[in-house]
Amino acid sequence: MLNFKIKKHFFLNCLSLVQGASEKKGSMPIISNLLIENAGSRTVKISATDLEISIIAYCKAEILSEGKITVNSKKLYSIIKEFPESKEKDAYISFIENENGVVTVSYKKTVFKLTTVPASDYPTIIDFKSEDNFNINLKTLKTLIGKVIFSTALNEDTKRNLTGVYFILTEDGGEDRLRLVATDGHRLSLAQSEIIYSGKKTGGIYDLLKKGVIIPKKILAEVLKLDKDGLIKILINLNNVIFELEKEQDAEEEEGDLLNKNTKLISRLIEGKFPDYETVLPKDGYKTSVINTKKFFNSIKIVSLLAEEKSYSIELSFSDDNLLVKTVNANVGEASDELEIAYKGEPISIKLNSRYIMDFISNISEENLNVRFNTIYTPLVIEPNPEQSAGESQAAVKFIGVFMPMRY
Repeated sequence: MLNFKIKKHFFLNCLSLVQGASEKKGSMPIISNLLIENAGSRTVKISATDLEISIIAYCKAEILSEGKITVNSKKLYSIIKEFPESKEKDAYISFIENENGVVTVSYKKTVFKLTTVPASDYPTIIDFKSEDNFNINLKTLKTLIGKVIFSTALNEDTKRNLTGVYFILTEDGGEDRLRLVATDGHRLSLAQSEIIYSGKKTGGIYDLLKKGVIIPKKILAEVLKLDKDGLIKILINLNNVIFELEKEQDAEEEEGDLLNKNTKLISRLIEGKFPDYETVLPKDGYKTSVINTKKFFNSIKIVSLLAEEKSYSIELSFSDDNLLVKTVNANVGEASDELEIAYKGEPISIKLNSRYIMDFISNISEENLNVRFNTIYTPLVIEPNPEQSAGESQAAVKFIGVFMPMRY
């Protein structure tokens, strides 16, 4: 029977990390539980799965007796979170399982008794090890994910291949670049960054990435929550992906305590072929306007207050050094705003979804952006103005948004 003592901040950090993979309401009640077990004499292993994604985390603890059990994820997290903070060295949370399968969680004079489900009933979590992997800076990966994930299709949509983000390894001038692409069929976001590919460049994961894989947005949303610095390891096979974050060594831990105790975020890959996104990327002949990023966002935001709730449509009318942002709602009224921009060319008006535009612009840190267009029927393209780089690290990330115009 499992019995251990643990500091609150260790326990809470682990429980917080795995919450995103525990199903709150599902057809299988047990997947709303966490699988908790000892991993050696100084570590507790906590696993969660909703059958789509899984997260495994390890936390430092004093193991008094070995075992494994499952406990409701949400309830345990809420309990540990509400326990008061303490600077006392001997202030430990006690976790004790009895012979009837009831777990007593106590801290000082506060006691909770929780029912459990046998660990043998818990689903098997997919895990694999491979020397065929590569590392990427976590901050860079999170930047790339954050710039595209909002363009994925909703899970309710029938096109499952659009509900994830397309990862593909490209090459330019002999330099490797990791490119992420997401689309819901109405908009597309692309972000790429130069990386130092550390893995083998023959077969295995390298060939998979050169061809491209689709990773579910749910696991990528969990990657975005990781609050760490340094490198993250990516392992991919034909069916699954693992993001593995190396555990930081505590001053009291020995080297052997760290073996195979890295945080892992695991998911199945999405089957199917990703659309040929390169066909909608801008070609030669596009007209370009330069607009202040903040002013453009604020203008669309205020005008869209009167936009229709289903289409969120606005009209962008470009003329010499001027942009008119307008919306007309037959049931409510109309709104407009004008901006000074850098543009010379034929006047043109394009109708677009304001929410899509704001989602994209909110991820641009540069002072100015480029808006490129050709006709009222061809995609409108937005990208940061390269002459207004917000810094070397941001400049290294290529970022493009493509938006299909709406019909008049």
